[in-house]
Amino acid sequence: MPSNIGELRHVMLGSIFRPEVPLGPTRDTPITCHAPATGKGKLHGSPECRSLRSAASVNQFDIPFGEAVERLCTNCRWALFMDSPILPLGAAVNDVDCLTIWLDSDPEDEDDIKAERDAAIALSTGDYPPHTNDVSDADEEDNEAGHNEEWERYDRARDLRYGRLSHWRRLHSYLIRSNQAVADYPFLAPWAEGLQSRLTAVLDAERRAFADLVQPTRLLEAAAVRVLPTPQFSGDPGFAGLGAEAERTFRRAWSEWSRRATWSWQRLEDHDFSVYTVVSDAFGRRRKGKPEAHTAFRRLTADWIRQAREEATRPATTPWQLLAVKTPALPRTRHSERERDPLTLWEASVIATYQVAFNRKSGATALLVPHLVAEQLLACASHDMPVQRLAPDGSALPPETLLEQWDHESLTHS
Repeated sequence: MPSNIGELRHVMLGSIFRPEVPLGPTRDTPITCHAPATGKGKLHGSPECRSLRSAASVNQFDIPFGEAVERLCTNCRWALFMDSPILPLGAAVNDVDCLTIWLDSDPEDEDDIKAERDAAIALSTGDYPPHTNDVSDADEEDNEAGHNEEWERYDRARDLRYGRLSHWRRLHSYLIRSNQAVADYPFLAPWAEGLQSRLTAVLDAERRAFADLVQPTRLLEAAAVRVLPTPQFSGDPGFAGLGAEAERTFRRAWSEWSRRATWSWQRLEDHDFSVYTVVSDAFGRRRKGKPEAHTAFRRLTADWIRQAREEATRPATTPWQLLAVKTPALPRTRHSERERDPLTLWEASVIATYQVAFNRKSGATALLVPHLVAEQLLACASHDMPVQRLAPDGSALPPETLLEQWDHESLTHS
């Protein structure tokens, strides 16, 4: 029985439930309908529906939901009590049915393919155009136009990469939500199976397209930054302008640079601006000694980058590792609200780049990753993103089988 007769929700049942959607026990739930006295035609949620205006008279009656579903008007809203079992089932059906939106997209044309290739070429050198210092005054105007064009090229490449990331994550989230819908209502499984299987193929194609725009070397170097020892402050003459703030600025610069570098998909050099900002903030409006300090910190960051790359290229005593990760879905948002991905750019890039198996029903992924990357992933494991070594005892089973056997639920709830 409804708990409160005033708590009603008006739902367009005819646009949610189609005859092929399994209803399970809810098929016996009565709903109130309106129809012409002749008994023919659609069933309506309100006597005010435009389709009933020409009817000589309208009857109201209750009918089991399963008997009504084939005749539901697609324009009407039905008033349902908030504790009606049809409401949560409708939400689950929506979570499965929305997969169809992504299954029939048009194939990429030649221009799209060229743009992808150009973006991959551009981003292989960094997120921004390489610096050039060999321009004469006579060529300055022409160079400025070329410079602007090159910056626009890199802007397009970054936008394309981020668009690929966003689309892949959105598709993954839709699949995870549909899995939860089937877990809540197992009788939906036969209907959902085909849609989920088709979406998995689309999802993998989008993952590969995103991974093509990411450089694995940068992901490894980012992981190497995490294991670098915290640098010790020394009295560099270039710090003189900072006075008593020198050591504090040094520590802030390292903290900001290492944090950004560790969780990014960019070149290590692309984080130099974070150090520049820290130093500039420390000086405020003062100018004396500022150029010298910037020069000193550029030398520092160059040294940090050198150390990270040495660590990344050091011969590994531990072979590549097979990990399992349960990637979280994007949190649900309200209309026009911005999506906030719980994954960092580094985590998303690693998962897309190193995937060797994917279990559609659990949403878990098997990754074969370098040791440094494995250690960082394991360090950032959480309740929302469980991570575990998949074959710690050297199992020879294929990743797909190991992934199917992985009990990530025990990690999540422990």
